[in-house]
Amino acid sequence: MNFTPAEELLRRQGRLQERIGLEFLDGALLTENMDLFYFTGSMQQGFLFIPDEGNSLYMVRRNFARALDESGLEIIRPLRDMKQLQAYINDFRGKKKLKRIGLELDVLPVKSFRRLEEMFSGVEFVDISGIIKEIRMVKSEYEINFFRKANEIACRIFEQIPGFLQVGKPEAAVSAEIEALYRKAGHQGLVRMRTFNMEIFFCHVFSGENGTMSSFLDSCTAGRGISPASPQAAGWKALAPHEPIGIDYTSIYEGYILDHTRIFSIGALSAELERAYRLAVSIQNEIVARARPGLACKDLYRLAVEMAAGEGLDDYFMGYGEGQVKFIAHGIGLNLDEFPVFSQGTPHLLQPGMVFALEPKFIFPGKGMVGLENVWLVTDSGLERLTTMPDDLVTIDY
Repeated sequence: MNFTPAEELLRRQGRLQERIGLEFLDGALLTENMDLFYFTGSMQQGFLFIPDEGNSLYMVRRNFARALDESGLEIIRPLRDMKQLQAYINDFRGKKKLKRIGLELDVLPVKSFRRLEEMFSGVEFVDISGIIKEIRMVKSEYEINFFRKANEIACRIFEQIPGFLQVGKPEAAVSAEIEALYRKAGHQGLVRMRTFNMEIFFCHVFSGENGTMSSFLDSCTAGRGISPASPQAAGWKALAPHEPIGIDYTSIYEGYILDHTRIFSIGALSAELERAYRLAVSIQNEIVARARPGLACKDLYRLAVEMAAGEGLDDYFMGYGEGQVKFIAHGIGLNLDEFPVFSQGTPHLLQPGMVFALEPKFIFPGKGMVGLENVWLVTDSGLERLTTMPDDLVTIDY
């Protein structure tokens, strides 16, 4: 089991304190699980107060003993009730009066926010969720190493997938076999998303027309799922010959998510689908060839759309009809939906340390999905590929 080194936590805290200073805040009060883990090395329930300068204060409601064991922070206190929160922070600040505090207003429940307003009367609360996401967007070498470890696991499992694919086998049975391999390799099971009401299963298997199904999930693919109560991922459809089998899965190591998609088929696909798959690979390769630090993510999004339109396939690119999404890549880390986002409206410029999943895909109604997804690291000179399994469409004889 890995524990985040204290120097890594201090580096992260320092980056937030720099941004707090620019916003003239007295501190940040954090409580979201992944933010707690990122800044404390522990995910135990409570609050983390990071002042504009100096050490931070981790106040833990449950489980205090685990927080002491897991976190590399110096100051950790048990939190018996919310009244104690105010006393801790006031004592921690001394004579410095609180005027402005940053909160995670993208995820903090309104009820909790109202209680903080009552508790800290006269204090102005400011949304710093965007700042936190921008800080987490740029990964350290410590974090990047976890993506590399996740890739090692993914490559071993990828090699075994063709053996699971048989005509007549339900998608859910294939998914269960892949899931078992990942769990035995240490997959945590949970794939965390920050966006409200977004959730995802860690392995999506969809074949033929099920690969064309979108859902509430902000993705061009979802699959049918087991029931309307879980309308995504594998369903009960049986695999059939000459149709695309999409396997969109996550490998996770120490919380860090590696997202990747590959297409398999039992017997050859149609010329139309193979042509679209080749175009998806070409879009990926052109984006990778052009990407450099300082380049706008929205420009790479436009490039992808233009390439799809140039081949007459823009109606099928990244979804079809109401299922079409307006992005081609998303940041990943401890959450699946991190910055940067490659879309028309994104403000992000590429910078070293960003890690993102690039996923050019085409959806053909009644036929299926073809495309691929790989994870890339932005370096000083361009992009480094972190998912190293082959890009080839895998055709299985039957």
